[in-house]
Amino acid sequence: MADVGGRRGGGERRLREDDRGVSTTLGYVLNLGVAAILVTTLLLAAGTMVDDQRDRAVDTELRVVSERVAADLAAADRLARASDGGTVRYQIRAPRTVTGTTYDVRVNESGTDTVVLVGDRSGVSVSVEFHADLRVNATTEGSGDLVVVYDSDTGTLEVEDA
Repeated sequence: MADVGGRRGGGERRLREDDRGVSTTLGYVLNLGVAAILVTTLLLAAGTMVDDQRDRAVDTELRVVSERVAADLAAADRLARASDGGTVRYQIRAPRTVTGTTYDVRVNESGTDTVVLVGDRSGVSVSVEFHADLRVNATTEGSGDLVVVYDSDTGTLEVEDA
């Protein structure tokens, strides 16, 4: 091999030690990896935040509906007591869904004069007490309009699906 410029094999040696192309590729791959980790973390955090917000929205709407049902049960109780044994059918208007999900209405389930609304998908539960002098039979109904019926023979109120 000829000695070019007084060095033998110098060009070959420089190519073996040249890692500039590797560092550009490695840097690019590392940047992509870090970006993927950041995007994944942000998406997971945003998903959790959205779920929390949805649960809070369901809780708020169920609380409003349960307060309305409790107030209407108290009104039906007053009407039934004032009816002197007459027929009373009191309709409770309630939405079919809250924030896109249905719910169950549990009336006096534990015998403590409470209305409990439970979201089907979210599992969010809201409990509100009501006052009634007449006995209210325990029942569970699906979401939507309800009817409170007074049974003058037994002196009780029954909540039914409208």
